[in-house]
Amino acid sequence: MTPKVGVCGTACIGALALALCMPAEARAQSPRTEVTISEGTNIAVALSPDGRTLAVDLLGRIWMVPAEGGTARALTDPLGDARQPTWSPDGTRIAFQAYWDGNYHLWSVATDGSGLRQHTRGPFDHREPHWSPGGERIAFSSDRGGSYDVWTLVVADGSVERVTNGEGSEYGPAFSPTGGGIAYAADGETEDAGIWVVDGDDVDAPRRRVADGDGAQVNAPAWSAGGETLIYNAIDGGRSMLLEVSVDGGTGRMLTGEDEDAFPFRAASTTAGFFYTGDGRIRHRAPDGGQVRDIPFTATVALDREPYTRRPRDLTVPGPFPVRGLVSPSVSPDGRQIAFSALGDLWIHTIGGATERITDDRWIETDPAWSPDGSRLAFSSDRDGTVDLYIRHADDRRIERVTEGAGVTMASWSPDGTRIAFTGSGYQVGVNVLDLATGSVRVVRSGLNGAGRPSWSPDGRSIVVSAHWRYSERFREGVNRALVLPAAPLLPAASGWGAVWQQQVGERFLDLPALSVGTRGTDGPVRSPDGRWMTYVSDGVLWVVPTEADGDPAAPVARRLTNDAAADPTWTGDSRSVVHLSGARLRRVDIMDGRIDEIALELDWRRAESPGSVLIRAGALWDGRADDLRRDVDIVLEGGRIAEIASRDPSRTADRVVDATGEVVIPGLIEMHAHGGLSGGEQSGRIWLAYGATSVRCPACDPYEIAEAREAGESGKRIAPRWFGTGGTIDGSRIYYPGAPALGGSAQVELEMAQARDLGYDLVKTYVRLSDPVQKRVVADAHALGLPVTSHELYPAVAFGADGVEHVRGTSRRGYSTKVSELSRSYGDVVDLLAASVMTITPTIGIYGAYGLLTTEDPSLFDDPRVETFFSWAPVAARAPADLTVARRLVEDMASLPQRVAAAGGRVVVGTDAPINPPGLSLQAEMEALVRYGGMSPVDVLRSTTSVSADALGYGGVLGVVEPGALADLVVIGGDPLSDIRAVREVRTVIQAGRVYEMERLLRRE
Repeated sequence: MTPKVGVCGTACIGALALALCMPAEARAQSPRTEVTISEGTNIAVALSPDGRTLAVDLLGRIWMVPAEGGTARALTDPLGDARQPTWSPDGTRIAFQAYWDGNYHLWSVATDGSGLRQHTRGPFDHREPHWSPGGERIAFSSDRGGSYDVWTLVVADGSVERVTNGEGSEYGPAFSPTGGGIAYAADGETEDAGIWVVDGDDVDAPRRRVADGDGAQVNAPAWSAGGETLIYNAIDGGRSMLLEVSVDGGTGRMLTGEDEDAFPFRAASTTAGFFYTGDGRIRHRAPDGGQVRDIPFTATVALDREPYTRRPRDLTVPGPFPVRGLVSPSVSPDGRQIAFSALGDLWIHTIGGATERITDDRWIETDPAWSPDGSRLAFSSDRDGTVDLYIRHADDRRIERVTEGAGVTMASWSPDGTRIAFTGSGYQVGVNVLDLATGSVRVVRSGLNGAGRPSWSPDGRSIVVSAHWRYSERFREGVNRALVLPAAPLLPAASGWGAVWQQQVGERFLDLPALSVGTRGTDGPVRSPDGRWMTYVSDGVLWVVPTEADGDPAAPVARRLTNDAAADPTWTGDSRSVVHLSGARLRRVDIMDGRIDEIALELDWRRAESPGSVLIRAGALWDGRADDLRRDVDIVLEGGRIAEIASRDPSRTADRVVDATGEVVIPGLIEMHAHGGLSGGEQSGRIWLAYGATSVRCPACDPYEIAEAREAGESGKRIAPRWFGTGGTIDGSRIYYPGAPALGGSAQVELEMAQARDLGYDLVKTYVRLSDPVQKRVVADAHALGLPVTSHELYPAVAFGADGVEHVRGTSRRGYSTKVSELSRSYGDVVDLLAASVMTITPTIGIYGAYGLLTTEDPSLFDDPRVETFFSWAPVAARAPADLTVARRLVEDMASLPQRVAAAGGRVVVGTDAPINPPGLSLQAEMEALVRYGGMSPVDVLRSTTSVSADALGYGGVLGVVEPGALADLVVIGGDPLSDIRAVREVRTVIQAGRVYEMERLLRRE
């Protein structure tokens, strides 16, 4: 029998404390569960021509509901992300946008669910359809013309015609009742923003603006039944409302309630009023906006969550282990040696010979690059406090610093060896050039959102990088393309907060034969020294294409060099071979005959030896699960584990005694959503520990850098938390963030899973442009490896077994969230699915206003030596809300979701998306905000940041608890966090893997 879960109130599935304390295994559900939904977040509705039936896009499926309310019947499957329905005028079909193939296209289906038909195809998105009154055309918006514009489609033959071509984005079209005009919305910072009507269906037809934007985001105009007025949505000042305006123009009149959460979709008008959606419901209002009634509905969906066996790493076995974190390898010009970073240091491997460690210290050293004559090796390091560029001379092994405060990553020598191009980090992201003779640094290009490693033309006159190219201004996603930048004339260096982004004169994109070129990291494009070739990673494998002198491809098709996953290509000086990474292996491919040689590299690491015994005399202990503190206990640590917890015995002793008699011991905190790389420097590990975070999960990192961070930390090379991570997100054909490969096809999933296995991922993360059918495959393949999967998506990911969802809001391919409205309110569908599935949610409310609100209302967060030491800029950088009342309401509404999910039996874990806000500090602020604004109790937030997160990681009973047998990751704080969550600020001592760190040590560079 299939269990059913009804619509949940705040406590319908079980007691909150029991749910949070119970391990996942004990709460495992049967593979199939049915969930009945009666509220929807950001749903759209359309009324049939006969007024009897509503089409609703609940949970990304098209459903039919009687206009008076009732049980919903699904017309489409769970995998299409079908949205924004519109009826044909004869009432026989419903058109909508759907995402089955990885782009939004227009589809239609008969009202009995048969005759599914695709109307648009190709690499562009097509959204927000609206059927013409005559039935022969469908209006829609699309980026197919280089920006978002309104188009019409002829249903019979699929031909399209452009209707608008304004400077901003134009979207949300609606035919007038007579078909003689089209209303649409326009955004942007130009005077074009507002609601418009075009009296025709081509770009030359006359048009007029009927409502100004007035700073609001306007959406989805809909005609009244008689065509005299337009109803549209406006979002501004913490309100989302429906307004009505005459088609002749004027001031909009508000139709919805003052605090009503009107969803930003097209209303459906009749002479008796209009249907719309808001507050999680379908509603009908009188024409004047007065009388309102809810249209009740229920929809039942099945969750098929097949159990699988987790395969967490053994965190105690001593080793040896093969090194997997080989970062940014660079082959010498003579092809005999390879420099790379691993285990916190630089190494040089002689092919066929020995491997030499050429640095040996606590600092970060990465991104080595050989000079053209092989006599010098440039690299990035934080050895003097900031990440800068250094040069090691081969003859005398002398190391000199050549930049100061430049934030240098991914250096590249000019062909004559007189200049070095590099990308900046932090606010200096862009491409810069250092003149070695003068020491001056000049900007070639800034504001590139993570440019890839620069590669010079043979004549030194231009540089090519992997850079982001977006399809439109309306949505941020695009692809990576090869951008050619003139190396001269150079612009003055930009620095400091608020530095102006600078675009180079004469820059241009190359039309390489690839969907997406590189990952804006170290995956190319890279020009060969002789300028005849360019190599890059695309679709997960290595390619080469012949090039002209200016970098343009000399052939229409690139040649595939590898079948296995590839990364970090680097040319030999003779332009004959490319050395690259494949998983954790170095390989060399001959571009002429295609031969691939394995480069043997035997490099191992061992886990740091466990410290001696430690006795903690604790005034009080919270064990990660209990409702109360245990007073006056001794905690005995042996070999990095908790050996015993007993009542106070003054005669007990150990190799080291920690006097915490006036303090409270809690489990080490677990940060479940943070990013970062080696550019953060050695201090990043000390920062995390100083704020009590002994474990950190990175759901999207450079795969080699996260492996290096894990190995360097666990080997004892650097002070660091335990790192749990993955590589770049698995995304669709469009991407935004650097480090994420664009998926060229579902076959690439196999390559990604092979890399996950080879590099020892702890989880897999899919991202927003990945289609649901491919995400379903990723979940199945990752689970076969014993790896959990998380994403921004709730449904249908929750239905086919995804383990977690990130952010209450989070980026969405739709342009709006399906988890939370524009007013930061989540409805019953979100709570019910999370509670029924026990899928984790990482709220990250700090990045959606809670951090800025909390630091404004309680600036004492910054009165801390950790802030002064690690990020003195934080008080200035914190964004204070313009309107505290509105900000508090929005934050409280968003922060209420975690409490409701946990109360209903779901699992909440705590993360921050650092370094958007300062790491460590933002974790403590997140915990406080969940209590202060969300209504969670301090003990529930503490559980979510310790034992519940450990369980989600696969280390229940090993991390996140203080009990015999658990790993000795502990924090000594100065107060009782169960009474006041702010006590977690008062970190005195941190014990990580049994090693004791006093705060003074964590604040000090050595």
